[in-house]
Amino acid sequence: MPSIWCALRTFAAHAIEMGGEPLTNPRFFLKPWAALAQPPMGCEMELPIHLNEVHHEVELVLKLGEDATLTEIAVGLDLTDRFTQDEAKDAGMPWTQSKGFANSAIVGNFVEPPVGLDHLRLELAINGEPRQEASIGEMSFTPLNLLANLSQWAPLEEGDLLFCGTPSGIGPVARGDHVQARMLREDGTVLSELDLMLV
Repeated sequence: MPSIWCALRTFAAHAIEMGGEPLTNPRFFLKPWAALAQPPMGCEMELPIHLNEVHHEVELVLKLGEDATLTEIAVGLDLTDRFTQDEAKDAGMPWTQSKGFANSAIVGNFVEPPVGLDHLRLELAINGEPRQEASIGEMSFTPLNLLANLSQWAPLEEGDLLFCGTPSGIGPVARGDHVQARMLREDGTVLSELDLMLV
């Protein structure tokens, strides 16, 4: 079964907003495959009933082929149970519970990657209000650098996904919110998008 790999603190501004320092080497965590959701446009997306405060994190997602090669890309949404994560961090404990719940790894339509990824942009809006926006070129590590680093030690398989980290501007979302996320070319052409209502 494929894995969902997630890079953290890949945008310096996000590392700082989380109270940390930009990383000098890539770091990763895992989400269970069952956390994955690939919803159709305009659908309703259920948040597990136990969640109180969930934060949005828009990301570039890579899909891997044979021999850990990049085959497709998409916009993704990494949802985080922030209260549970902060509680686990304060106790020095793992924070899998805060990242691995159902529908916490949401992915838009996959497309063939263009030549060069640095010019691509990520955007996220909640109820029409812009929340996150950044160029892939702003990342501390390029997506291919992340993949190369992961390939050195991780047991990668065909079909694996790599969430490449989020820019600054993360914040809470709630049931009833309309979430829109997009990955665009520099000319504004939308390559991949998500449009959903949280319930």
